[in-house]
Amino acid sequence: MSHANKRKLRITAAAAAGALAVAGSTLAASWAAVAQAAPAQPAAQPAYNFATLDNANDLTFNQLLGINNNGVIAGYFGSGAQGHPNKGYQLFPPFAQGNYVNENFPGSVQTQVTGINDKGDTVGFWSSMNNANQVNDNHGFYKLRGHNPHTADFPTGSPATPPVDQLLGINNSDVAVGFYTDANGINHGYKYNIKANHYSTVTDPNAPTASLTAAAINNNRDIAGFYTNPATGNTDGFLKYRGQFTDLAYPGAAATMALGVNDRDEVVGVATVGSGSTAAMHGFTWTPGGGFVTVDDPNGIGTTTINGVNDEGDLVGFYVDGNGNTDGFAAAPVTHTVRLRVNLSAMPAGTVGISNGAVQVNAWGLTPGSAHVVALLKNGQLTVLGSLTADGTGDVNDAAFSAGSIPGGSRVVVLDGDRTTSVIAETKKVDGGGQYRLHAVEAGFPQGSLQGHATLTYDPAAQTITVTLTASGLAPGAHAAHIHVGSCQSQGPVAYMLMDFNADANGNVNHQTRTVTGVTAVELTGGWYLNLHQGNSNNILSNGQPTINFRPLLCANI
Repeated sequence: MSHANKRKLRITAAAAAGALAVAGSTLAASWAAVAQAAPAQPAAQPAYNFATLDNANDLTFNQLLGINNNGVIAGYFGSGAQGHPNKGYQLFPPFAQGNYVNENFPGSVQTQVTGINDKGDTVGFWSSMNNANQVNDNHGFYKLRGHNPHTADFPTGSPATPPVDQLLGINNSDVAVGFYTDANGINHGYKYNIKANHYSTVTDPNAPTASLTAAAINNNRDIAGFYTNPATGNTDGFLKYRGQFTDLAYPGAAATMALGVNDRDEVVGVATVGSGSTAAMHGFTWTPGGGFVTVDDPNGIGTTTINGVNDEGDLVGFYVDGNGNTDGFAAAPVTHTVRLRVNLSAMPAGTVGISNGAVQVNAWGLTPGSAHVVALLKNGQLTVLGSLTADGTGDVNDAAFSAGSIPGGSRVVVLDGDRTTSVIAETKKVDGGGQYRLHAVEAGFPQGSLQGHATLTYDPAAQTITVTLTASGLAPGAHAAHIHVGSCQSQGPVAYMLMDFNADANGNVNHQTRTVTGVTAVELTGGWYLNLHQGNSNNILSNGQPTINFRPLLCANI
C-alpha cells in the first residue's frame, strides 16, 4: 500500500466488540455498572487525542467498528432492543453530522457495518428480525463500492437456529474474514475471497476444533481474532501471521479479544480484568515488539472497547458513559508538542432575570450538588429570598424566587453556601426589570478582580502537561487545581490533578508552573477544562464528595 493513499486522522473540537454479539444484543446493560478497576498495564500507554462520535439518529447507542487509511469509519447506531434496531453507516471526515451516510442491507430489519477497506468496500451482517429476546438470525454480507450488496454465508450443513453468520473485516484484495455458529453453539472462523467466491476455514493448528472467531485481516493477509484456549479454558486473542498462530493473552485478564489489525501487525481489542462486580473492560493495543498497552477513552475508563486500527495507528471503538449510553469514539496518536494559551473566566457565571417582583437565576460553575442562599443586598443589608441547589454538573436552571418590591440600587447576590457574610456572585445594581449578568467575586476583592490566564504545554515524548498560571483576586493561600473531563458549563470528573497554586497576601498567583506526568490521553482541542478551586487539596472533598470549598474560582475550557 503506498503512503500516498494514507490520510492522517485529524480530530478537532468540532468533532467533539458489539459486532461480535448476535444482532440486536447489547453489551451496554452489563457494562453500565462495571467498576472502574485499574488494569494490569504492561507498558506505558501512548497518548491519544479522543473524540466522541455519535450519530444524531440515536445518541444513546453507537459503535464504531472499523477505520480505513482514508479516515472513513464503519459503524452503526441502535441497541438492537425491540423497536431500536441496529442501523449501519459510514462516517466520512471531517467528522460532522452531515457526513454520516446510511448503509443498510436491502430488505433487512437490522444491519451492522463492521469493516471497511481503502477502496470503500464494506462487510458486515444483517438480520430479518428484531425480537424482544434479541435472538435473531444473522447473515454476513459484502458490498463492493459502486455495486449492490450480497449475502455471504459460510456453506455449512449444521448451522445454528436461527443462523448466525457474520463478516467482520476486509482487506484491499477483497478478502474478508468472519465466523459462523454451528448447531452446537461453537463458533468457526473463516476467510472468504470475494472475487473468487471461495471460503476457507481459520483455525488454531494446535486446537482445530476450538471455538474461534476471525475478526480482522490486513493487506498481508494476517488475521486477528479470538478463540477458546484449550489449555486454560479462557478466551484469548490471536494473530495468525504467515500461518504462524500467536496466542494473545492480556496479563491478568479473564478474557482477551483481538478485534482489529493493521499492516504493521498492530492488534487492537478489549480485555476483561476482574470478575463479577469488580470486572472492567479495557481497550488495548498489541505490537510484536512492544506487547500490550492499555488504551481507555477518558470518558469510559473500565468500559472501553477498541474495534479498529489503520496504518497511522488511528483507533475507533466505543465506551459506556456515566448515563449508561454507548458512545462511539475515534482516537488519534499525539506525536507533536501541543501548546495552548487560555483565558480563565471567573466562576460562577450566569444571568438573573427580574420581572414583576420575581427573580429567576440561571448559573453554572458552582460546587456540584451545593446549596446557596440567594438574597438582595443594599447598603450592606441582606434580604434573603431563598436558596438554590446546583445539580451534579454545578449548574442551576431557572431557580425562581418571589421578591415582591425590589428596592432600587439593590444587587441580587449568591452566597457561599449558607455563609451569609460571604458573597460569591452578584449582579450590578438593579434598576427595574430585565436580564442582569451574574459576576463572580471573591471575598474582600471588588467585582472584576477575579481573573487570570494559563498556558498548557503537552510533551508527547515525556507524556507530561505543564500548566503555567497567572491570576488575581484570590483569597491568599493554597488553591487546588485540576484538569477535568467536561466543560466549565458542565463539570465532570478529574482527568489530572495539579499541585496547589499559592496566592500571595495580595491575592495574586504570579506565573507559577505545575507539571503532571503519565499523561496518556489528551483532549486539548475540546473535552477538558482547567479549574482553580476556592479551597485547597485538603478541604475540597469530604468522604469523596465535594465540599463547599470545591467551588471553582477560575475556569477555562481547553
